[in-house]
Amino acid sequence: MTHTRITVICENRAHMAKDIMGEHGFAALVKTPTTSLLMDTGQGLGLAHNANALKIDLAALDGVVISHGHFDHTGGLMQIPARERPLTVHAHPDLFAGKYLLPKDEDATYIGIPFSQPALEESLNARFAFHTDYTEIEPGVFFSGQVPRTWSFEPSDDRLVKQTPAGFVPDPFNDDASLLIETPAGPVILTGCAHSGIVNIMEHFAQKSGHQTFHAVIGGTHLGFANDPSQLDQAMEAFDRFQVRIIAVSHCTGNEAAARLFHRFQDRFAFAGAGWHMDF
Repeated sequence: MTHTRITVICENRAHMAKDIMGEHGFAALVKTPTTSLLMDTGQGLGLAHNANALKIDLAALDGVVISHGHFDHTGGLMQIPARERPLTVHAHPDLFAGKYLLPKDEDATYIGIPFSQPALEESLNARFAFHTDYTEIEPGVFFSGQVPRTWSFEPSDDRLVKQTPAGFVPDPFNDDASLLIETPAGPVILTGCAHSGIVNIMEHFAQKSGHQTFHAVIGGTHLGFANDPSQLDQAMEAFDRFQVRIIAVSHCTGNEAAARLFHRFQDRFAFAGAGWHMDF
């Protein structure tokens, strides 16, 4: 294999492929000439089913990357077949923090990872590699680490909270992480939900890697939660500033934001649903 392929396995919508199911969540396979990494696992409804339909062998993974500790990105972990050799799981140390949804005037609902670290270590032979900094986790594949929040216009969702000894506080999403993948076509960014803000993520990777352009940005953008239209406008300007050639959105981008992105970028845009893939 001389190229890199990114395949979306789990996503809110099914792409035009046989036997694929959609679910609220995200998972993508990163296959490079030297490694096979799964980023996120969906919520546990479709990972094994869709991987089988796409002829993806989850038992052959070299590692797993978790973008953050929400159930719709971690719930499929137990669908990865157990094996004798350890399975390295890359994540931020806050992966197991207590995450809740707390709408106004309603009770809190737990929306964090549905498994404990010891349970995953026992069942999957998982070995957790926690990173807070920008780290090369495989040749040409870089884990973002904690992303600085320098752009104030990024969307936020006040319903998403974290449990602390003092009670619920707004979730700072210190665990929100993305990947930068060096490909023959150029650097590609793969996100889970982009709770850090898609512009902050691009700025962070530019600062850490030295790249001032990105061939593609793939995954969730969280732009579906933009509080005012100017937030999406400024994000689109950033895609142009970084000369992103392919903007392939998933999951928490939302229908309205995705429609505006398609209208703006046309041939540079793709709906990256479950079953979609691209070679670089």
